[in-house]
Amino acid sequence: MFSYYGRKSKTAGLYPQPKYGKVIEPFAGAAAYSLSGDNWKNEVTIVDKYEVLINIWKYLQESQPEDILKLPDFNKGDKISSHSQLIKAERDLIGFCVNRGNTTPVRSASNYNSWDKDKVRIAEDLYKIRHWNIIHGSYRDLENEEATWFIDPPYQEMGKYYKHNGDSIDFYHLAKWCKERQGQVIVCENKGANWLPFEDLYDFRGIAKNNIESIYYQENGKKVEFKVN
Repeated sequence: MFSYYGRKSKTAGLYPQPKYGKVIEPFAGAAAYSLSGDNWKNEVTIVDKYEVLINIWKYLQESQPEDILKLPDFNKGDKISSHSQLIKAERDLIGFCVNRGNTTPVRSASNYNSWDKDKVRIAEDLYKIRHWNIIHGSYRDLENEEATWFIDPPYQEMGKYYKHNGDSIDFYHLAKWCKERQGQVIVCENKGANWLPFEDLYDFRGIAKNNIESIYYQENGKKVEFKVN
């Protein structure tokens, strides 16, 4: 719904579609998978340790379209702090969108400013998240239940830029945890990760170079091969 480093807005539809009426994203970020297609219609739970993100999600869940559309526009160099009427969640939301692809909100608009388009899209999509369960916390806190689990953690090698980055993750524990989930398990990574038996999924153009996204896919406790059609 809003810009964030690692968001899969253009590629979320390449992953397996939910087979359960409940979708859980333990490392939600911008929750592109839950928003993709009709996925949002399910019983959705998004979880993230980064409080800034969760506060934005809760703000959006409670907002009306007119609240978003009336937020100020920004041109290159404009400082967000110059609009003292904005609350923190609004400043942070705008801070992610006026310089796309960041892990923390910026203070002024750059050449990579997509806010003018983002706020229109956000206003149009608010209804999709009204029923979502939005949690500030860790994947470790979640109960194991039958659901579609879309697990997109900070990557083992490429996740160093996040506020809560890959260095803080016990990947041995996370691998065991993923395999124990009931239902459908979709785990995202980058080529070269070794904490699960990942398979190449698709190539994409990153900010600085081409990357290969990888996947670990499991149904009912058994690893399943998945290829993009």
